[in-house]
Amino acid sequence: MRKINITQLLSLDEKVLHYNYGPKEGVINGISIPENVKPNTLVFISKPEHLQACISGKAKVVIALKSITNLTDEHSFTLFSVENLKLAMGFDDKIESFNFQIHPTAVVPKTAQIAVNVKIGPFSVIGENVIINSNTIIGPHCIIENNAKIGNASLLHGFIFLGSECEIGNHCEIHSHTSIGSDGFGYATDKNYHHHKIPQLGKVIIEDNVEIGANCCFDRATLTETRIMKGTKIDNLCHIAHNCTVGENSLIAAGFFVAGSTRLGNNFTTGGNSVVSTHLDVCDGVTLAGRSTVTNDVTEPGQYGGYPLQKIRDALKTISTLGNLVEMRKKISKITQHLNLKDE
Repeated sequence: MRKINITQLLSLDEKVLHYNYGPKEGVINGISIPENVKPNTLVFISKPEHLQACISGKAKVVIALKSITNLTDEHSFTLFSVENLKLAMGFDDKIESFNFQIHPTAVVPKTAQIAVNVKIGPFSVIGENVIINSNTIIGPHCIIENNAKIGNASLLHGFIFLGSECEIGNHCEIHSHTSIGSDGFGYATDKNYHHHKIPQLGKVIIEDNVEIGANCCFDRATLTETRIMKGTKIDNLCHIAHNCTVGENSLIAAGFFVAGSTRLGNNFTTGGNSVVSTHLDVCDGVTLAGRSTVTNDVTEPGQYGGYPLQKIRDALKTISTLGNLVEMRKKISKITQHLNLKDE
């Protein structure tokens, strides 16, 4: 973690981080865990006994759950209290992790519209008529093709591909080796079983406040758009095929694949290695257990799992039964022999 000032924490929304007492200035030299507190660091604590560790370890700043008692006794550190520790962990915006402006090795044509405070890393290539809005960071070795657009305060880590005409919204973060706007998998097969590529003329639109993990691939649409709606968070190694829509505030774990022309509703959540087939409609509020497979429309919100897909309670029963199938077959065979039953 980079060094930060206590004043930066004081500037956060009071609803997220409440100041209790202690110095309002000073530099924090990283983060410690309660089991190994290092001097001049920030510590997140969730138990009353962690306070003594912060005192003896000479912590600089402590962020504690409000439910912890004895927060009124003042100590040498600066104390903040929170309702939700995880929300309080989101204060580091990574902007200062990049120390370049527009690097001299970056290729930026005169037709590109680059706003103020944009950073473009070494060996990145910006296409013609690209629009990059203020406070956005383009890491090293990125390729932004012609006519692409990127909003305000977004962060593209190194080795990102953004295809022509594709769009990324405001306050997005895209991790390394992700491709946005590669061609969709579309072919016409003739009577001789030769495959002729169908031109993929659409684009990908990433709305505001979306985070996408490393090594993901989002295909451009055949004619219209592939869209990831606002607030969605996608883990590493995921594939979104052409013409798909992923609804608002979805949470998608690693290894998720969705085939073409499928719509996933708002608040869609999935465990790892799940798959959704092509030309389907999944309603709002659906949660998939890990390694689930969806082959039909899902019309009712709720939790699902397995293959074929079932309500989660039934899916868990099915999974628990599978391990007994061999023994069940042996018993059925014995019963059949004992009753002298024969196949008709």
